[in-house]
Amino acid sequence: MKKLIVYLLLASSVIACKDVVNEVPDTPFSTTPYTFSFNKTVLPPVRIPKDNPLTQEGVQLGRMLFYDPILSADSTQSCASCHNQTDAFTDNGRQFSTGIRGITGTRNAMSIVNMMWHLDGFFWDGRSDALKHLALIPIEDPTEMDETIGNVVAKLNRSPMYQEAFKKAFGTGAIGDEIIGKALEQFMLTMVSGNSKFDRVVMLKTEEFTVQERTGQTIFNQEATPINEELDPKNPKNFGGDCFHCHGNSLFMSRNYMSNGLPNVTDLGRGATNGNPRDNYKFKTPTLRNIEKTAPYMHDGRFNTLEEVVQHYLSDMTNATANLGDEPNMHALRDSVYLSEEHKAALVAFLKTLTDDDFLTNEAYSNPF
Repeated sequence: MKKLIVYLLLASSVIACKDVVNEVPDTPFSTTPYTFSFNKTVLPPVRIPKDNPLTQEGVQLGRMLFYDPILSADSTQSCASCHNQTDAFTDNGRQFSTGIRGITGTRNAMSIVNMMWHLDGFFWDGRSDALKHLALIPIEDPTEMDETIGNVVAKLNRSPMYQEAFKKAFGTGAIGDEIIGKALEQFMLTMVSGNSKFDRVVMLKTEEFTVQERTGQTIFNQEATPINEELDPKNPKNFGGDCFHCHGNSLFMSRNYMSNGLPNVTDLGRGATNGNPRDNYKFKTPTLRNIEKTAPYMHDGRFNTLEEVVQHYLSDMTNATANLGDEPNMHALRDSVYLSEEHKAALVAFLKTLTDDDFLTNEAYSNPF
């Protein structure tokens, strides 16, 4: 494939980080190491935090905490309340999540998937530098669980079930915020999606695309062609969607924060977090894996369908991106050309090959209670 080199280069670029190891490290205490079962041909090597080796006991504890509403102030919401497995761990088709006080947030809940390969921060604006820290933020957010970590610690310490589980996982019954975050981190790191039709066709070569899906793949991986050139309207190789610029690797995501050309944006995104005006209106580039199941789309959930997203990227974004200079994705945003209805449908059909039904139904990620 023409863009295979792009895939391999970008996939390899996301695995280097000084605070992780590319193998499962030795586990402490009398715990049992957790073993990943995903196909190494499909996804990059594992990336495990050096200070938090994955164990079966730790992962199971994190799974319990993820699904337990005890983390919220009134014990009505859990992490899973806004991250539903059948929706690729997004919020049940909602534009914004609503917390225990009935307060609605301002950003769409991101999918929890392939988290070990996220770099340069979590959340849409990258404000959290580690998954174990991200896990604790919704607990104390007044628009979400509206609890204090101190209260959560007290509640868990009163539970014989959790005292035993923490002792098995971390060798201590003295529960604290650090190991709560580590347990949740361990569970979320196991949420790996790598068995979609795309993987079976492109990476494993055990299936074949339909003609429509193959056309969509070509459009996805093709450079945009200037609209004033003579083009064969029946040849998809003449029409590029430039999708690969931001999603061109086996993870279908980028470590970069980018503008997607949305008009009337009031949320400064990354720029509000790091104070750099060049990063205003930029957001973390999410994965396209399981994109069929994660509507609505964009950080503000403004688009309800993949067809609307595709049409957005075919629109004229010159004015919307004028303040971004020569950022890496500006070519893709400004130069994409007309796609016929047939080609739009083909592109959407290709995106749907990224759905991983095993991930959406894997019992290991489900409610343990």
